[in-house]
Amino acid sequence: MASNRIKTLVCYYSLDGNTRHIAKAIQQKIDAEGLELRIKSPYKYKGFLKYFIGGMQVIFRSRPPLFPLGKDFRDYQLIIFGTPVWAGNYVPAFRTLFPSIELKKKKIAFFACCGGKVGKTFDNLKKALKGNEFLGEIEFQEPLKNDPNGTKEKAQRWAQEILGKIKNE
Repeated sequence: MASNRIKTLVCYYSLDGNTRHIAKAIQQKIDAEGLELRIKSPYKYKGFLKYFIGGMQVIFRSRPPLFPLGKDFRDYQLIIFGTPVWAGNYVPAFRTLFPSIELKKKKIAFFACCGGKVGKTFDNLKKALKGNEFLGEIEFQEPLKNDPNGTKEKAQRWAQEILGKIKNE
């Protein structure tokens, strides 16, 4: 039944493809729309410099300009945000996004891809999006390097659980 469908958006930023891999897996499994945040001046750094510059942008709370979104967040019942972890936090693209959209009383879930620890990423996302209902969070350690198929299945199971929480209300 189409009327029973929970309109879902997977909004994410991906630099190396890990977060995109998980986002696409989730979209595919739960029939969600996707929105990849794209910054107007893409990062061109490689190796250590990439992590250093990204980390500095997190620390200095930079807000890189984004390309137009083409989506209205008010149209969705469930929004799943996906971010790489930079310096123990979410990426600067979300620091630009959050003040530009109105998100209150939404059902929200988070996933993060990291090479080390997730740090305060989920706590900081919840602070930035207070006034919403948080349904869950999950992290993935470098999914493209560490079992792309297994992480895809894990992401899809998790997304179905999140959706199940809404359907059982």
